[in-house]
Amino acid sequence: MEETPRASDLQLHVEQVNLALRQLRQTQESLGGLESRLAEMTRECAGILDRWHENDQRHATAVVELHSRLNEWNDIERRLLAESSTRIHQFERGLQSEWNAIRLAHEEPLRQIEAQTTRITETCLTAVSQALQGFDRAESRLAALEHDLHQEVGTLVKEVREALAEMRQGAPQIAPRQPWSLDNVVKLHNELRAEGGVATAPARGMLALAEAREPDPVATEPVIEHQPAASIVNPAPVEAARSPRRWVLAAGGAAALVALALYTTSQVRDGLREATARAVAAERGADEARTRATAAVAAAEESDRRLQEAERASQAAQRLAAVAAATDVRRFELVTSDGTGSAQILWSRTEGVSVSASGLAATSTDQSYQIWLLSPGQATSVGRFAVDASGRARQVFEPPADLPRPVLRAIVTREPAAGSATPTAPAVLVAAPPPAVTS
Repeated sequence: MEETPRASDLQLHVEQVNLALRQLRQTQESLGGLESRLAEMTRECAGILDRWHENDQRHATAVVELHSRLNEWNDIERRLLAESSTRIHQFERGLQSEWNAIRLAHEEPLRQIEAQTTRITETCLTAVSQALQGFDRAESRLAALEHDLHQEVGTLVKEVREALAEMRQGAPQIAPRQPWSLDNVVKLHNELRAEGGVATAPARGMLALAEAREPDPVATEPVIEHQPAASIVNPAPVEAARSPRRWVLAAGGAAALVALALYTTSQVRDGLREATARAVAAERGADEARTRATAAVAAAEESDRRLQEAERASQAAQRLAAVAAATDVRRFELVTSDGTGSAQILWSRTEGVSVSASGLAATSTDQSYQIWLLSPGQATSVGRFAVDASGRARQVFEPPADLPRPVLRAIVTREPAAGSATPTAPAVLVAAPPPAVTS
């Protein structure tokens, strides 16, 4: 009875040993799979390490290339800055020289025109003063002639009245067909000149009148009638005969005075017309000089306007160069949603903000483009700009005051013409998407 349990125990032990052996085999098989898996994992890790090493090498090469590229870009930037400063200085010097040349080219004609205008003005004033003096002299001479004429006419009227009174009182008997000879007229003329009673011009008129009345001595023989002695001795008839002669002489003197007055008046009128013509010519020359001076002033103003525009363009270029050369400059590349328009914004906290845009749509009169710098939770306005007919714009702004940190990006919106405190419309220009990375 005791051997049976031992056999069963032994069999139990054998089975346990077999089970342990099977477990050991299974364990060895599982260990072999683990070893193979571990070997595969080791190979995979080695491959990963190799790829990491290659990536590290590529990264190192890329970093070296990036550093070389950065150095090249820094060199290019320094060269560009140096060339831009040199060109700006050359442009300033050229602009200054052109300004000096244009100023000299316009100031010299202006000085000449001013001098010519001064001379023409002085000539006009001199001509006007001479004309006025001539008018005054002519008026004084005319007044003197009128006074003398009135006096002579009064004297002649008095003499005519006296002669008529003598003729009525004396009732002289004049021998018919007894004309005065030329010798008697000349003798009477010499007597009157010696007495100083008649002026030279009236005497000439009287002499001409007497010559006109004197018959031709060849054609007509003077008839000399024998007068009685009483008539020769008595001087009364002779004096009575002289009264008609005095009347004739007075009429001739009056006619001569009238002719002289008419001649003097015509001469005065000719002088007045000549002085008026000179004054009109002087005024016409002054008008022409004034027109030339106005044209020269307009040309000088146009040159000043162009020079001011060139100066503004030079100042904008200097400010743009200062912004681009700033040590803290940041560049924002912006595009429209459809890709037709683009803009580049350079921002420097110390120098300002510059914008260069192209391909933008024109705005109406009540709208404008406005630039914004975006910080966390806040948008700061930089300024407004307008585009030209070709959709381009280039402008430089002062640094925004109280700009918070940090500045993340920039956008452009379309706002009212007066601008807005905050963006009121969707962004027209936003940051351009980064380029796709190709392996």
